[in-house]
Amino acid sequence: MSMEKMTLRPESCRAVADEARKALRENRIVERIRQRDHTLWKPEPKEIADRLGWLDSPPAMKGRLSEIEEVVAGLRADGYTFALLLGMGGSSLAPEVFRRVFGVADGFLDLAVLDSTDPGAVLDHAERLDLKRTLFIVSTKSGGTVETFSFLRYFYNLVEQNLGTEEAGRHFIAITDPGSALAKVAADRRFRHTFLNDPEIGGRYSALSFFGLFPAALIGMDVRRLLERAAAERESEFLRKNGRGDGGGAFLGALLGELAKRGRDKLTFLFSREITAFGDWIEQLIAESTGKEGKGILPVVGEPLGPPDVYGNDRVFVSLRIGDDRTDEEGLRSLAAAGHPAASLGADQYII
Repeated sequence: MSMEKMTLRPESCRAVADEARKALRENRIVERIRQRDHTLWKPEPKEIADRLGWLDSPPAMKGRLSEIEEVVAGLRADGYTFALLLGMGGSSLAPEVFRRVFGVADGFLDLAVLDSTDPGAVLDHAERLDLKRTLFIVSTKSGGTVETFSFLRYFYNLVEQNLGTEEAGRHFIAITDPGSALAKVAADRRFRHTFLNDPEIGGRYSALSFFGLFPAALIGMDVRRLLERAAAERESEFLRKNGRGDGGGAFLGALLGELAKRGRDKLTFLFSREITAFGDWIEQLIAESTGKEGKGILPVVGEPLGPPDVYGNDRVFVSLRIGDDRTDEEGLRSLAAAGHPAASLGADQYII
């Protein structure tokens, strides 16, 4: 999805874009992000310097793909057909998006995500599982999330009661940080495998780590290709000279930040039908990452696009489209003509 071509609409947005470019250039933002300079966020490095591992996920995880592929091949050979991921928040959203967008390839495992402690949701899964063919993925960075451990206890006991203690562990895989409580439980109960993730990657930034890639591989996604494309985009981002051009994620982020400072702090997303699930992940990513210390950007997902006069002066509109889809294009042009910042990201253009 290219972001190299840009036309600014309305005219008032040009000054904001110029400010965004200036801030990127003068503060050397992209360069300092690559260097993991914590002072971009806070004077002290605590909980910042040790949370930037996602920057290197694409190249780093290429060396771990053989581990993922070996485990997936073993599961398929042993006749597993379904996987239930037990997790909350960031560690579970990316796998759910992958499943809803890409579906399941022939011969691979179907995947569902349990991230609700509602008893009805838990029982709904428990009552329809074929335990002999089901894999449980216990996914938590800290290894001590109460909700996730509650899921683990419930389903481990269920498997143990039905298949026996010797067999139970073979139906569980853990994804967690090294040294966590879950890693110890996985060893004690002889889980089939434990993926130890980079501890410097936060949950909501973990899509391209074991948390996202192993479930993706289970459903038959080409995770090698995914990482290659992500690595190429990573390098392209770092080569964009700190936002001197119109493209790049850093420029988009800076632009949204400048607009938020001017009161446009509600970010409405529109998606092509095939990728509507992407909104669930990006909603949490933006809300939790920017919603700090009494300020932030509020993402709005799933809201039908209305006429310009139903919106106040606090909105920004971003449309993500694939292929030749032109859904909502006329509506976006109407919003731009009325003075609302409206961006359309597609295969060949980026309009705001």
